[in-house]
Amino acid sequence: MAADADVVRRMTNEVFLAGNVGALDELLADNLIDHDPPPGIPGTKNGWKQLAGMVVGAFSNRKMEFDDYDTTSDGCVVESWAMTGTHSGEAFGLPPSGQEVRVRGMELFRVDGGKVVEHWGVVDMSDVFMKAGPPAG
Repeated sequence: MAADADVVRRMTNEVFLAGNVGALDELLADNLIDHDPPPGIPGTKNGWKQLAGMVVGAFSNRKMEFDDYDTTSDGCVVESWAMTGTHSGEAFGLPPSGQEVRVRGMELFRVDGGKVVEHWGVVDMSDVFMKAGPPAG
């Protein structure tokens, strides 16, 4: 299952860290099901593209820390991570604060045929919300 973890690691590094949102076409199945999409984002491949574009556009100077990559007995990949970056663009209706923020996540991916087919996850964006102030609009 190391190859499955490599798919998840590649997605995190190439897409969310390096900003290559186009790599999602290779890494996500067309029929991807996201069981825990953020509010306002569809739980689909296109939703992931939307989310990745928002993250890349809203947080500059992104750095990632990885606590772990584990594979479960049923072949899913667990990724525990933390991202720091400057909140330099709008995200989730929040205007840019210009401050460094820290976002943490624990996610579970099911990979089949070299592509992510299912996702479950919890992401803590409380630092972003606390530093951004009231939503735009």
